[in-house]
Amino acid sequence: MKRFIFLLLFALAGWYAWKHWPELTQHTPSHEAVVENDTGLTMVRIRLTVDGQTFVKEELPNEQSARFPFKVAHDSSFDLEWGWKEKMGESHWHGGMIPQGPMVQRHRMQVDGDGGVIYTASAK
Repeated sequence: MKRFIFLLLFALAGWYAWKHWPELTQHTPSHEAVVENDTGLTMVRIRLTVDGQTFVKEELPNEQSARFPFKVAHDSSFDLEWGWKEKMGESHWHGGMIPQGPMVQRHRMQVDGDGGVIYTASAK
């Protein structure tokens, strides 16, 4: 019985490798999103959504940054939501542009004290 289970697991691993071989061996470069906290407060519950993927950071102290590597299958934009530890309320920002193409970029979102976001994109 143990041999049968081992053989079954080995066959399953072989089948998975056969079906997903290009994904397993091809390492393509990825975009990078950087959220910088320049608010003077601690940001909490940070949620960054891009192309259906959501990245979460629970807490980001002042003058710190969080990096999120990601890949996209379609042209997309960012959706950023966060709150503050020291005061009530949540803020929301939507913007930026991520192309599907072969060029990868570093997308920097600098959050200021008024809850505004300064977005810049540069080649990676």
